[in-house]
Amino acid sequence: MNVTPDLIFRTKSPPDTEDLAFSFMEDEVGRFDWVNNWAKVKELGTARQKVQEWLHALQIEHDPDEIVSYLDKMVAERSGRWL
Repeated sequence: MNVTPDLIFRTKSPPDTEDLAFSFMEDEVGRFDWVNNWAKVKELGTARQKVQEWLHALQIEHDPDEIVSYLDKMVAERSGRWL
């Protein structure tokens, strides 16, 4: 990642779970076909670890389990397309 941590999420302090979940999904999982992409990440059993590493890279203190839970809920409730 080539963006300094101070430029990421600097307008909201601290960033909430929803914002972090959306950013993780778009940047790390992939915004196209994200329902299937998230299912593959979950199948590998690396979802929490990937979220934790992403948070660490951005120097953000947040519970990765909250983000994973939010993404699971989002996948269950939405069609998999950004509106």
